[in-house]
Amino acid sequence: MPIARSARSFTRTSIALACTAALLSCANVPAPFAPDFTARAPHLDGYGSSSIAITTRSEAARKLFNEGVLQAYAFNENEAVRTFKAALAQDPECAMCAWGVAWQLGPNINDSGRREADAVNYVDYALKRLANATPRERALVEALAIRYAHESTARETAPLVAMVCGKGAASESDDVNPLDAAYADRMRKLADAYPMDADILSLYAEAELIATPGDDAWTADGKPVGRVGEVADRLERLLTANTGHTGINHYMIHMVDDRHVAHRAVAAADRLGKLAPLSPHLVHMPAHTFVNVGRYADAVRVNESAVAADATLAQTQKAQGFETTKDWRGHNQHFLWYASLMAEREDAAMTTALAMREMFPGTPHAFAEYVNSLPLVTLVRFEQWDKILAQPKPEGDRGISQLWFEYARGVAQARLGRLAEADATLVALKATATGVKDKYTKSSRQQRNLRAMADTAQAGLQAEVALAKKQFDEAIAQQQAMVKAAEKIDAQEPPALGDGTKLKLGEIQLRAGKFKEAEATYREALVERPGSPWAARGIAKAIEKKA
Repeated sequence: MPIARSARSFTRTSIALACTAALLSCANVPAPFAPDFTARAPHLDGYGSSSIAITTRSEAARKLFNEGVLQAYAFNENEAVRTFKAALAQDPECAMCAWGVAWQLGPNINDSGRREADAVNYVDYALKRLANATPRERALVEALAIRYAHESTARETAPLVAMVCGKGAASESDDVNPLDAAYADRMRKLADAYPMDADILSLYAEAELIATPGDDAWTADGKPVGRVGEVADRLERLLTANTGHTGINHYMIHMVDDRHVAHRAVAAADRLGKLAPLSPHLVHMPAHTFVNVGRYADAVRVNESAVAADATLAQTQKAQGFETTKDWRGHNQHFLWYASLMAEREDAAMTTALAMREMFPGTPHAFAEYVNSLPLVTLVRFEQWDKILAQPKPEGDRGISQLWFEYARGVAQARLGRLAEADATLVALKATATGVKDKYTKSSRQQRNLRAMADTAQAGLQAEVALAKKQFDEAIAQQQAMVKAAEKIDAQEPPALGDGTKLKLGEIQLRAGKFKEAEATYREALVERPGSPWAARGIAKAIEKKA
């Protein structure tokens, strides 16, 4: 499962001898603090059920706390913070209500955001209200104190804080925050101590995903990274007695979000949207499993429902007088586009691509430029050459938009036999690709992918121009380069280019008369995307040509 690398912020380093100043500047000492005792939150049905027992005299606080947990399990972290704060306002002595705020102010698998100062204040507030807490509550609060290096944990966390400070906040590395690793270690011990507790296992699963090193939780040959396999086994066991728990169903899907093991989450995927029918994210989430097991029509269906749930959520919050705290439309529509593409639903894919483009009108950043290019990527996939040539040129200095405009236009020209025009477009694209690589020079995952997009588009158009000239060996070599350049881009969720580069390689091999090689390429594509109708049709064509 590709893990969002935004949750990585620095590299592990040796502890410097002179780290005293760093420790002083990075120490998480709580400031004078009082919660907002007027805090309120909307009531949101349709997110499942939770009945965690917490120490409080207020039924209103208990109810709000459990609603906050459900929002957290739905990855609505800002809504969860708002709800936990409202719970604390109902009972200012509720340690777990303060714990909930601190928990959701921290990182998650999609976002490294770590509102440290506020989180430490809420941890400190909870620590001071543990007199009547249960051992379980005390253990959870103390575990979170480690994540934020609260002063009470200095003996354990001081060396880890030194590592953070020694590297500095501006690093672009993808390594794990040592405080997150320490928190995961503590949560593992709690999962051992409470082996039948689905909520503690949910917390541990989340912590382990955040603390898993590298870009993926499973290797290319299907082996688990770190303790991911162990956590998947724990989730699988506990789900047999907790089929209605949104947390462990959700994390089961995340934990085995890889084509080699996704089948283990099929039952959870089939349940989750029904358990939380108004949660945009939880309705969408089964699509991750469905595309990995070849259920593309189901992936389309759940993402259509998720997009509708986005609109319902915004309306519900507005009706209760609250602002929307999270907008899932971009990711859900992006996934809907990909699922529609894989299901060969051209109209749905194009409609979704155009809808996504409307979300970023005139927005000057690279992701918006990529989104603005999705209609062109879609038209190339469905070989709509005349429609491509009718598309207007992107306005302004838009490197990524210009890149895909020139790529699509050049492919269309080559396929229509307009070779002089295709050659000229290739010259222009090479200049655009150079400009993109000169602009995005950092080592962050995002900028590496932007450079890879430039290489992908250039190699792909070179392959098409060579194919049009019947230079088959050159066309195959360039398309193989496109496949290689696109590997990391299409390893994202959803695949940014729609998993089309290997299919294109098979097509070029077919046209070059290399039917055996084409069949092998299409079979590889089918292994990578089980149930792909595109790959299955390519295999059939290759076998027919060989006969």
